[in-house]
Amino acid sequence: MRPATRSEIDRWDDLVIANPDGGSMLQSRAWGEFKRGWGWRPAYLVSDDPALPAVLFLRRQVPGLGGLWYAPKGPGVRSAEGLARTLSSRRAFEGAFCVQVEPELADTPSNRLALTALGLRKAEDVQISRATAVVDLCLDEEALLASFRPKTRYNIRLAGRHGVRVEPVPCDEAGVTTMYALMAAAFERAGYPLRPLAYYTGYWRLFEASGQGQLFLARLEDEVLAGAYVVRLGDRAWYKDGGSVTHRHEVMAPHLVQWEAMRWLRERGVRSYDLFAVPTQEQIAAGDHPLGGLMQFKAGFTSDLREFVGTWDLVLDERRYRLWRRAGEPLTRRLRWRFQHDLLY
Repeated sequence: MRPATRSEIDRWDDLVIANPDGGSMLQSRAWGEFKRGWGWRPAYLVSDDPALPAVLFLRRQVPGLGGLWYAPKGPGVRSAEGLARTLSSRRAFEGAFCVQVEPELADTPSNRLALTALGLRKAEDVQISRATAVVDLCLDEEALLASFRPKTRYNIRLAGRHGVRVEPVPCDEAGVTTMYALMAAAFERAGYPLRPLAYYTGYWRLFEASGQGQLFLARLEDEVLAGAYVVRLGDRAWYKDGGSVTHRHEVMAPHLVQWEAMRWLRERGVRSYDLFAVPTQEQIAAGDHPLGGLMQFKAGFTSDLREFVGTWDLVLDERRYRLWRRAGEPLTRRLRWRFQHDLLY
């Protein structure tokens, strides 16, 4: 692997879309440039071997320890062998004590064994969940609607009968503050920390400016009841953020938001819609998971549930890695939350 040239960075998203996994929004140019303002420096790496993926790594310099490198939802490989070849050039990670990866490889015993054989170590997952639900948008509109669970179809139609309207809206001041309020209500219900408004505004507007992001709001008369922010890259899309008010559940506005977002994406050639973050089967079996309600909601749109291997560490310096895990990382997390009300990753 080598640093991308200026011309390769200029067409970065095309390179990512051509990756074996079809590309991820968290490997996009917009995501790399957004994270530059939040303590990370993007490193765009490519290979002269066309079989290897283009990879966005986010780098953080840890005082006294060196570089922590992280590939969000990457590298974009389809096998452990592809991952091994991508990570084989240690010179690409000069100054790093740890390289974190989270390829979208299925969470199977064979894949875990293969990653362990590569010298990787299972780490605490960076993403809110290793599992997701994916909607196939290749179907025609009637067949797509018919593929949903009966209750979900009923709720979509019910929202329409109640007079709920869903519109794509710009990420102007009114749009982002409204969406943030909806997210705050949802995060409070789930018990998850909410990052600052500036964080979400940053990438919402960057993706919007690149023609890849769209905010949707659902209204009943003059009241906004629900919202969703979606990102598309090539023929894939992701339900990145969502929220809804704590009342008026009976009109089922979130269901109509998702349906209208899917229709909008289909019109733009998107074939696969990732609903982002559901509990794993193990977490479902344990019961009472914070994402349990979202699981019921998202599973109404698809039965295609996928679990990935999650985050793994390639340790390049054992001593510095142990210092980071034992002291540096916990301290950094506490300080970022205390002074910036923000998370590490």
